[in-house]
Amino acid sequence: MPRRGKLKRLLTFVPSFLAAMGRGKRQAAVQHYKLPDDDATEASSVCTPPPLHHVNYAFAAERVSRQTTYYTLPPEPKKRARSSSLPPAPPATVTSAADAEDRDEFDVDYLYHCLNVLEDDAAPRKRTVADRPLVQWLPHITDYLAELLRLEGRAGFTHDRCHGCSGKLVTTSPGYRCDDCDDRALYCKTCTLANHARHPLHRVTVRPQNTLPPLPPHLCLSGVDRPVLRLKSLGLRVQLGHAVGETCCNRIPAFADSFIVLDTFGVHDVGVDFCGCESATSHTTQLLRLRWFPATARDPKTAATFRVMESFHLLAAQSKISAFDFYTSISRSSDNTGTNQPKDRYQSFLIMAREWRHLKMLKRGGRGNILGGAVAPPSGSCAVECPACPHPGKNLPDNYADSPPKQSWLYRLYLAIDANFRLKRKKVSNSEADPSLSAGCAYYVEQNGYHVHLATYDRDNPTDQREKLCNTHDAIKLANVKGAAGLAATGVATVDCSRHDMKRPCSVGDLQKGERQVNIDYILNSSLTQNAPPQTSISYDIACSYSVNAAARFLRYGYNSLRQRVTTWNIPMFHIQAHRERCRSVFSPYLLPLLGRLNGEGVERGWSQVNQAASATTQMGPGSREDTLNDIFGDQNHQKVTRMPALLLKRIKLAVPEREKHVAAYAEFTRALPRVDTEKWEAMVTTWEAAPTTAPNPYDLVRSHITQAALRVEMAQEDAADIQAGRAVSLHDDWSASTLVIVGMELEDHQRKMKADIKALGSHPTDLQQAKMLERRNVLQRKIDGWRSIQQLFTPGVASLVARPDNIDSTLEAQNIQLFLPSTACITSVVPAVLLKHEWRLREAQAYDALGDMRGHLEVRAYVYKYKDQHIRGQREHGKTIDLIKSIEAKVALDTSRYRAAYAALMTLAGALGKVDWRGSLRPLNDDDIRHVSAGDGSGSVGRRELSWIWQTSGPLSTGTAVDPVVQENLQAALRVEWCKARARAQRWSEEVELLEEEMRRVIQYHEWRAGWWEQRVGTTFQDRPDYLEGANAYTYRQASIRRAMRDFCKRAWQFVPAWIRLGSVPATDTDDVNTTADPSVAAADTNDSTVNSVPELEPVAAASATTIPSAANADTDSSSVNSLPSLETVTASSECSHEGRHHQCSLAGDLHRQRDSEELASLRTMSRLTIATLEEEAEGAAAASSDEDE
Repeated sequence: MPRRGKLKRLLTFVPSFLAAMGRGKRQAAVQHYKLPDDDATEASSVCTPPPLHHVNYAFAAERVSRQTTYYTLPPEPKKRARSSSLPPAPPATVTSAADAEDRDEFDVDYLYHCLNVLEDDAAPRKRTVADRPLVQWLPHITDYLAELLRLEGRAGFTHDRCHGCSGKLVTTSPGYRCDDCDDRALYCKTCTLANHARHPLHRVTVRPQNTLPPLPPHLCLSGVDRPVLRLKSLGLRVQLGHAVGETCCNRIPAFADSFIVLDTFGVHDVGVDFCGCESATSHTTQLLRLRWFPATARDPKTAATFRVMESFHLLAAQSKISAFDFYTSISRSSDNTGTNQPKDRYQSFLIMAREWRHLKMLKRGGRGNILGGAVAPPSGSCAVECPACPHPGKNLPDNYADSPPKQSWLYRLYLAIDANFRLKRKKVSNSEADPSLSAGCAYYVEQNGYHVHLATYDRDNPTDQREKLCNTHDAIKLANVKGAAGLAATGVATVDCSRHDMKRPCSVGDLQKGERQVNIDYILNSSLTQNAPPQTSISYDIACSYSVNAAARFLRYGYNSLRQRVTTWNIPMFHIQAHRERCRSVFSPYLLPLLGRLNGEGVERGWSQVNQAASATTQMGPGSREDTLNDIFGDQNHQKVTRMPALLLKRIKLAVPEREKHVAAYAEFTRALPRVDTEKWEAMVTTWEAAPTTAPNPYDLVRSHITQAALRVEMAQEDAADIQAGRAVSLHDDWSASTLVIVGMELEDHQRKMKADIKALGSHPTDLQQAKMLERRNVLQRKIDGWRSIQQLFTPGVASLVARPDNIDSTLEAQNIQLFLPSTACITSVVPAVLLKHEWRLREAQAYDALGDMRGHLEVRAYVYKYKDQHIRGQREHGKTIDLIKSIEAKVALDTSRYRAAYAALMTLAGALGKVDWRGSLRPLNDDDIRHVSAGDGSGSVGRRELSWIWQTSGPLSTGTAVDPVVQENLQAALRVEWCKARARAQRWSEEVELLEEEMRRVIQYHEWRAGWWEQRVGTTFQDRPDYLEGANAYTYRQASIRRAMRDFCKRAWQFVPAWIRLGSVPATDTDDVNTTADPSVAAADTNDSTVNSVPELEPVAAASATTIPSAANADTDSSSVNSLPSLETVTASSECSHEGRHHQCSLAGDLHRQRDSEELASLRTMSRLTIATLEEEAEGAAAASSDEDE
């Protein structure tokens, strides 16, 4: 639609909107007209039928207003869609004039259209007052303050009558107001007690009349000036064991008539009467039935409400608040002046908090619905499991063990091992005085067996020889270092699921020193015995050394957990940069097969939240600390389970476009290479993936090139051979042609170094610095003068260049003198070919030397930066490190200048010598190319960024022609490594899509299994009483309904995922198609087929697909080649679907619409263009079938 038409409709909408606001509820006569759209152009009318709209004229007493509603809009030119926060608009339909009278006054479709038009305009939104709430609130400060002060008085209740019974408020019965009730009226004493029979812990404030004297001190909490009363002082008693309002005939008051109750409103002294009837239950049972948690099991004198226990439990898990801080806050709620502090019940609160946590864990683990389940729960039975991980018998197919290898890898368990040395524990208490309540039923390993294992195999463990296998990592070097004095535990080690960062059952243990193998072995075995599938992939910071003898150690312990399953090892991507070059490929999760987009660092991210409790758990006893950490781990797992739908949805939305981008890049790269080479590399990388530790590594790149020093020896030997053979033409007794060029390039290096040193001096050098620099300049000048005399013998034409006025300037300093080496002199004068060839060889070697030095300096700089961040503390040490970094960066700058000079000379010499295709792996060096191998290019993580080319140089094109065997071998090696990396990226992203689809299926099946598990517990409890059984059954039904609600939520959130995956899929490309010339018809289809240029709509495809994630057992597994990727189910067929479901009421559908035209799917359009020619016939048939189904 032309923009004039949009503007006209927008201007038409605004007056009608304002007119409608002014009309209010006035009656108006409305006439309806059907008019054609006169703004429609001829072109638009050809593509689509003329759009229809309604014009509503409203006749009022003052004026006539018009409202135009558009129902069908012509297609607009393709442009990148902006992300909109609006919900999807419903599809527009045309209604008759008779039905228009029943429509809303403002059409929703047109309103969406106007908002979209405004949103497409890039004009920034004007800020309003609502964007500055504090500025808006400032003028009202006095009003707010006045209201707060007003509430301190009677707040308008100035009459002398009770608001409840209308009794007169006299001197002996003043008015009372409850600070915790919403009712702000004043009541007499009798009504106040009646109102708070069910709220005995509320705080009541007395509001006496102005003529009354102050209250007597015994009625106040903190003296005669504070009118906050205890309900106990007014005569309120809490009768336990009976209904509210009833009084026991044999009531038993609490000891000394003082019972302390902890609540969120404070610490209260309550009058409590226990039931003493013949059928009375124990005192603790009576308190629990009132939802008061007793502090002791016998004769309790302190209790805490369920409300305060739940508040502390949630706050401690979320904010890691300590029990002392929480108790202090509620204590200050009772008295914040220190004049009448409540009784100290902090120690009692600590005991109640531990008991509450343990009971909630048993309840949520279903132990109360199992006979004897709470006495000795099995190992790991109370842990919150990861629903996306494979659990045999829970969320895996029944025949998963018989699946073929192409499918069985989807049922692999991905684990990560890590240690945290911030979670220390001092030598406080012991296990006898402070036992753990969980005892191995949650996340900590069973302590008795753990300590027996350490006592048996700690001293018997052989001497650690891991330092010889890789770099001296701290995890290895400090493994057997004695722990700090006064520490019972130096930290904890854990085994998590590495894809979802959740703690596994019985997979956490304390460390006594460092990361000793004897500790990690027991914890890993304990985790693997918790219903783990037969295939596992383990990520560990030092997997290269730990995995060497892991199987032998497990056999010595008598563990079969590793021998019974297929295990692969990898190193997390962040830590792998500190390993040797071999480890970076053999243990890289981005290069090893069947790992998806696993980086292995998820376990590190989880420590940031747990470390907030480190200061509190350091001072705890062994049992209290274990129970606290178990509770924190359980809360973290629960939160991740609730966020699992959004997490997996976010990952799949990212993975599909990334898969298509890297698959396209890999296919294009393969098509450009000879088929014989790719087949050879394919066999090599396939063999390496099967045995990465023994097979030749296809990712190893040997940077073999001739250094300048070696080349000088070679040239000297050549000169000696020419002299002996009589071929040498001697122009000087001591100098040869090669010597002239070598010395000239050395002088050039001296000039370059002097320029850098002068720049480093700054603008105010000292006299000593100036003297030294002047001496160096004089020495360099004398060397240049001597070299000039020899240069004129070999290149007489240079004399005229040196004699130019701009070159004989007496003020020209030595570091700025033009040397006119052969590469420079050949531009304007004749230079012997032998000198050009000598400089060519030397410049090529210089370029590769400069790149090698640059890589070394970048490695050193990266190491210094990392060392500074981890170990340097204090201003003095920090300053020294910064000076060191500056010196390294100066060397990098020199290397850069040296390479650029060599590259510029090579470009000139190539033209003079007629060399073609000489560059090889040499390229122009830009500033953004100078980065470490681990540094990104700004495009994202390791799997999405490109390595700087300076780390990919293989060797010089040195000994003459471009067909030299050595040159060809070096080039082939560089291409092989890059091709293998492109292949790995394509495969990892394709595996990630498959894994995510399988994980979504597992999550849904796990929730369904868990709901059934709860329903199987109906009718069982350890108490043979009807009321107990009723409560246990109610809880099982509630948990089952929660699990099914989570299952249904996942289905709704992921209902369009299958369509999203099919929409983004491309046909698998075999090597035959890749290495053949592209069909001209494909190129033609790329330009003239309008169907290809439009991405198919998602909703019609999604509507035809299943609403649940398909089982991996039913997935297509025909693709056997390592190049194979998920096939496309005719993309073009889905493009023929109608657009009626464009605005589907689903958040994922809206996100996919906005993502459809984004840059991430540009590669998808390219894929469709490339494949449209080969799929044309299938597309026509599928489109016809689709049309029949729509009808």
